Amino acid sequence: MLVGAEAFLHALRIDLPGCHHSLYAQFMTYEGDASGQAFSALLAEKAAAGVDVRLLVDGYTDVVLSDVYPLLLHRWRAVRAERARTRALFDRLRAGGVGVRRTAPPGFLGRYMLYRNHKKMVVLDEQIAYVGGINISDHNFAWHDFMVRVEGPLVHDLARDFCSTWDGHTVALATPRPNLDFVLNQCAGRYSIFAEVLSMIDRAEQTLVIESPYLLGDQIERRIRAAAERGVRVTIVLPGRSNKLLYRLWVRKLLQRLSHPNIALYGFAADGGMTHAKLIIVDDRWASFGSFNMIELEGLTQKELNIFTSQTRFIARLNALIADDRARSHPLPPPRTTYGRFTYSLLYRAVRWWTNRLLRNPKWKARYC
Repeated sequence: MLVGAEAFLHALRIDLPGCHHSLYAQFMTYEGDASGQAFSALLAEKAAAGVDVRLLVDGYTDVVLSDVYPLLLHRWRAVRAERARTRALFDRLRAGGVGVRRTAPPGFLGRYMLYRNHKKMVVLDEQIAYVGGINISDHNFAWHDFMVRVEGPLVHDLARDFCSTWDGHTVALATPRPNLDFVLNQCAGRYSIFAEVLSMIDRAEQTLVIESPYLLGDQIERRIRAAAERGVRVTIVLPGRSNKLLYRLWVRKLLQRLSHPNIALYGFAADGGMTHAKLIIVDDRWASFGSFNMIELEGLTQKELNIFTSQTRFIARLNALIADDRARSHPLPPPRTTYGRFTYSLLYRAVRWWTNRLLRNPKWKARYC
């Protein structure tokens, strides 16, 4: 486990000299700022040494950079300058021998903006991989997050997922295997990670621990509440202050719904209040981490990748992370009033209808699923 961008990059720099054949990197957000320049230098160095270096970047940063949306007209000049730096960086990488491909274009007027490829991973020689939630930008590097260094058979599944995306499609990875480590991916119309997370919550007998930046949705909230009502002790760490205004509005209802003696809710207070870490632990026996934010709306639309594990020693590391994060958090009491959640419900229904319609289009499905 590598907590923070510095720890992730330090470990990667140690591994890179032993990478001789292939280096695959994929991120949702990748910007032409200091962090992007530094990471790109690592890729360019390996490409110059004759390694097959490939970079997959989602189309999100064609529209949104550093959480600044184009509707904010007073920031438009800064966004245009950042976008130009990012495109120039990709051009230099291509000129230096790095293969760069963009995934999931936003479409005309951003009509496909919700359909992101949300995965974050690096794979070296199909022997070592890094998986988690860290993106490549100064903005994201400032958040609390982690990556996990992985060796062994799972790396082959991760490389297979990357290569299928590189070739323009997504292969479904392993089905859940009780008491074994496995990788799941999902996309619009195939909710494998979300379904397994709900199953984990349903199987909880003693403890349930979740940390997520955007935990939200009727199904997952009902399952968590039901777990508490059957005696499971639930611990949840959320951002003390989310980077998304709408989530700060919507989460009030979640805090009210999950008000229960067996549920302890915490708001992360360090790093500007923004935790971007994503993990779930059940009974100290099963755990999952990766890119899935555990918000049902994104489960409808985004490509995600999570690792599921029952390794006792690693789960202990996750528990240590949660303990440290709780120490840097404050209790989140239920609000006296809630408002605005109906907008999420309306949006969820609209996106579900829109997604089902899009899935009937073979060309769209081939590109975004």
